[in-house]
Amino acid sequence: MKKIISILLAVMLVASVAVVSTSAYNNDDDYSKMISGSVYNPSGSYTVDDNTPTCEEAIKACNNGQLGDVQHIYFQLPVPDPEQSGSDWANKFNTNADGVCQVCVYWWGGIAGSADQGWSSGSGCTWVGYRTKLVDAENRIYEATVPADGGTPIMIWDNGVNGGMDDTKEIFNYARQLADANIEGAYPDDYDTLPDGSPNEDNMDGCIQIIDYTRYTINPLTGFPNYDSNWYVYYGNGCYGYYPEYTQDGQKNPNYHGRTSSCINPEHHHAKPGDVNNDKVVDMLDVLCIQYYLVGADLPDGMTFDKDAADVDDDGYISIIDATRIQRYLAKICNIDGSKPYKEEE
Repeated sequence: MKKIISILLAVMLVASVAVVSTSAYNNDDDYSKMISGSVYNPSGSYTVDDNTPTCEEAIKACNNGQLGDVQHIYFQLPVPDPEQSGSDWANKFNTNADGVCQVCVYWWGGIAGSADQGWSSGSGCTWVGYRTKLVDAENRIYEATVPADGGTPIMIWDNGVNGGMDDTKEIFNYARQLADANIEGAYPDDYDTLPDGSPNEDNMDGCIQIIDYTRYTINPLTGFPNYDSNWYVYYGNGCYGYYPEYTQDGQKNPNYHGRTSSCINPEHHHAKPGDVNNDKVVDMLDVLCIQYYLVGADLPDGMTFDKDAADVDDDGYISIIDATRIQRYLAKICNIDGSKPYKEEE
């Protein structure tokens, strides 16, 4: 029943966000300010910039200046795909002077005790929302700080561009957003992508949303697709997977086998043979990783182990032969695939 109610309210939220008139781009009057009653409204602007309020600012404004209990939810900016309409989130309207695409977010439900009652009905939700934080530029990972208390069932990511409803304006073609997502917590069998549920049963703290191009709805007001997303546990460094390191009761999760081995990010599954610790270089540290593995010792803190990269000779086993192959490669006796003569890589 709780999920049904959340979905119905989400419909009102999407409708309120979509029906916006566009007559101008940013100016100093586009942004609403903190007003009496500890209320902080979304910006009401047309494109994101450094003046757009952050998630943290919004929470503190609605919570007597305190951040309180929060959850951290992540999102990976998609790489533009010519086969998928609406996959180009970065554009001239949301890229700052440093070349960084800025991403925004909304949430529904607000904070317990907030005077901002507009959220409860889906009203008052204006573009472009709150600015999120780019925490990993290389892997395009953004972090949203969202209230963990008071009920925050619905969240929507967008690219900080209000395209409006006038398809004759250039900006109309640049707005992007994910379909709304339930962030009250995923339980076993609730989401196929999290078979054990989220790390915390009450919310999605420590999880990441990844766009799923196979599931989408067409926005009837704009004609653009609103892509759905899949939930995964975020391990850091662009790695995400199905299982958290610990179960919801605090026990070590037998399905978690380390960040690198548990990672299902397709961008991270092309490690060079021999790059065992996935640091983009083959050196003696990779030999050391294999030696630790073979004697059953725990790796030093911060060191990862990629089993595929460790099987240098691709025989299906990790053995001292693989470590020796790396050493011979480093000594320039053979190439990493074992072939001779040794050839410097370009």
